[in-house]
Amino acid sequence: MSGPRLYSAEEITHHAYEVFLELAPEHLSEQDIDDFNAHREELGFIEESEPSEDWQSIVAMEIEPEFYSEVTIGLELENEDIVFARVLISRDQDAPFCHIIWKE
Repeated sequence: MSGPRLYSAEEITHHAYEVFLELAPEHLSEQDIDDFNAHREELGFIEESEPSEDWQSIVAMEIEPEFYSEVTIGLELENEDIVFARVLISRDQDAPFCHIIWKE
C-alpha cells in the first residue's frame, strides 16, 4: 500500500500563490494590491518552508510538517519586508486544506 500523494515544494508554492491571487481582493486593501502588482516582478517573494509552531494554535489541529507547508508571500523592500499573506497548505493531494493569515 502506498502513502499519500504529496505535492512537491514547487507545486505547493504555485498552488498557494494561485489561492492568494484569487482571495487577495477580498482580504487586502486596494493600496496593498496596487503595491503588490506594481512591484511583484522586481521585489516580490514567495517562500515555502516547514510550518511554524504557531499554526497549531491558530487552526486548532496537529500540523505534521511532512504533510503541510507554510508559504509566505510579500515584497522585499530595502528597509523591511512586507508580508501580505502566510499560507498554511496541505501537501496531500487527496486531503486539501488551506488557511491564510492576511496582512492587517
